[in-house]
Amino acid sequence: MLRSLALVSLIATLAVVMVSGERGASFSSPADAATATERPSISMRSIVVRAGSAPALDAVERLVRAHGGYGVVARNDELLALAIDLPDGVTLGRAIVALKLIPGVLYAEPAFHLYKADVPADPLYVRQATYLSKVNAPQAWDIETGRPEVIVAVLDTGIDLSHPDLAGRVWQNPSETPNNAADDDGNGCVDDVNGCAFVSQPSPGCQRASGGFVHDDVGHGTFVAGIVAANGNSEGMVGVARGATVMAVRVLDCDGAGTSMAVAQGILYAAKNGAKVINVSLGWTNDSSIIREAVRTATNTYGALIVAASGNSGKEGVAYPAKYPEVLAVGAASIANPDKRASFSATGPEVDVVAIGERIIGTVPRTSCQTFLPCISGQPYAAGNGTSFSTPQVSGLAALILSRRPGTPPGQLLAAIKDTATAVPDGDRPNWAGEGRINMLEALSPQFRLGVPGTAKN
Repeated sequence: MLRSLALVSLIATLAVVMVSGERGASFSSPADAATATERPSISMRSIVVRAGSAPALDAVERLVRAHGGYGVVARNDELLALAIDLPDGVTLGRAIVALKLIPGVLYAEPAFHLYKADVPADPLYVRQATYLSKVNAPQAWDIETGRPEVIVAVLDTGIDLSHPDLAGRVWQNPSETPNNAADDDGNGCVDDVNGCAFVSQPSPGCQRASGGFVHDDVGHGTFVAGIVAANGNSEGMVGVARGATVMAVRVLDCDGAGTSMAVAQGILYAAKNGAKVINVSLGWTNDSSIIREAVRTATNTYGALIVAASGNSGKEGVAYPAKYPEVLAVGAASIANPDKRASFSATGPEVDVVAIGERIIGTVPRTSCQTFLPCISGQPYAAGNGTSFSTPQVSGLAALILSRRPGTPPGQLLAAIKDTATAVPDGDRPNWAGEGRINMLEALSPQFRLGVPGTAKN
């Protein structure tokens, strides 16, 4: 029989907890875990207790059953473990502390809940799974699918605002009145209901685009936006961060060309208007002081992470702005072998991570089905290759992390993605993959994870 000071302490502790109804847990705020996702990673009402011997397990079970309100819901003699439900008024943290006081108990921990991997019903997901499964996206979606308050700016050719898979996913400026030819909120952009355009020096044959005219007449920007945040609506495809918001920032004209001033303006506009992730699926070979300043200001002043493509030259030499140290530079891995470089992916020491960049599914305007990429079965979706399309997968991952851990500074966000990447071989060229291939599950690890026996940790 267990008649020790520890047992007396346990009974006293449990009694106090039950009488007081105290709600404060003694470890890492499990209440936060319950609200952070629709399916919490731990049970808020159950504990697993592991004993060191069969007699100790018997003693624990007798004590628990004798203490009113507790329920033994499972016992495994081979594991020497019990699963215990808590009565009302007893907090998870205090109960764990008390149970650990019982002689013979090796550890007590929350009963972790596990789920099958999220498999979207969108018909094109079957094709997306060939690359998203290789970065553990389905498992990551069991933890987080994105929050609308997290804004990813897409600096590109604009976004097709009428695309069915982007409905409800495009940012809306609450302070702007549409089509009144006025800058209602004084942010420097007229009628920027869904974003702003900065195409003031278009290529021959292309039109200027300014103010809120962010319509995509190319298709590239819409494709990128879909990779980030296409709806999980049982139609078409699904985005990496299907619950996040994309902001349309048009910096490229109908030829897909732009200027350093337009890009700099776009970066600052996005950061000042709340985008914490800025996707830049474009690049150039020359260092630009104005863009360097815009990147620095967006990062240091406004707390935005810029994610940019390393380039499609297939050669050594990362493109700007991916080459800047503040920017998360993304290369492309092969879909046939994700441990190998896609042949077009530019390489260099500035590359931070890679995602698969071949046969990527994206949304496109119907008007661009033949001019941009061939549409799939006549629907407004297409498949394409490029670091332009590996990059928004990483931007989507950044949005998932921010949805899970709001307020994460850009430096920590960048480090979280790099530090959890899966290392890959050098292959044909060193420096092609940086820290490796992104691992969405590891980057989005649950708040509560099993560590050494007897611990629960972030």
